[in-house]
Amino acid sequence: MDVVEVLRDLGGVARTRELVRAGSSSSALTRAHEQGRVVRVARGVYALKGYDGDRLAALRAGTELACISAARQRGLWVLRRPSLLHVAVDHGRAVEGSGLRIHRAALPIPTLTVCLQCARCLPELDALCIIESAVVLGLVHLADLRAQAERTRSGSLRNILGLLDPHAESILETLARYHLLRAGFHVASQVHVPGVGRIDLFVDGALGIEADGRQYHSGRREFEEDRRRWNLLTTRGVPVLRVTRQLLVEDPGQFILLVRAALAAKGRRP
Repeated sequence: MDVVEVLRDLGGVARTRELVRAGSSSSALTRAHEQGRVVRVARGVYALKGYDGDRLAALRAGTELACISAARQRGLWVLRRPSLLHVAVDHGRAVEGSGLRIHRAALPIPTLTVCLQCARCLPELDALCIIESAVVLGLVHLADLRAQAERTRSGSLRNILGLLDPHAESILETLARYHLLRAGFHVASQVHVPGVGRIDLFVDGALGIEADGRQYHSGRREFEEDRRRWNLLTTRGVPVLRVTRQLLVEDPGQFILLVRAALAAKGRRP
């Protein structure tokens, strides 16, 4: 297999053993390096020309990505980019390099271990977003997380699992649900309304919440469908708040005030 294609499939940077395992040969790797098609960035580490990512920095330091940095690389829902690069080693020796947060773990690191690291290391909401997405995307099993919570007696992991919804469809839904639950509301997820479809969240059986991650509608058909759903919900007396990432991340208190006001207008608790 072509070394450049294999490197691209592996994310742009990899160790020699990973490249060989994926189908390249040592001789092909040597030729690609001599031809300038790939770059040797450290002993036994090769990258695509111009590649500059988190894993490159981790491998240069003789480490592997861990915790929230590994979550970002694996496409999990990361709320805030970390200020430090989280990396792991499987030894007790000192690691050279600045801007690193060192974890100790057996390598390679499975996604289950990434979730456990996040539960120990990150604020509750940040860890929930990552762990929930790992379950939603099928990268870890909820049963395995529950077993780890019992085995390690981790209070933080148990709390996160108590908040987790395996049917969530986006990080915005996770954020909204978290703030609503912490404010004491009863929240149902992905509620089906006949003739309308699903509403992201339903609060206290009276108020719909739609998490809107798009600044603009992607086309006329989507615009018309949104208006059809909105009109049907209105005729059925179901108010819906459409909330954005900016509101949920930067001003969750205002989000909760809006929910209370909408419920009060329906004659529910203020």
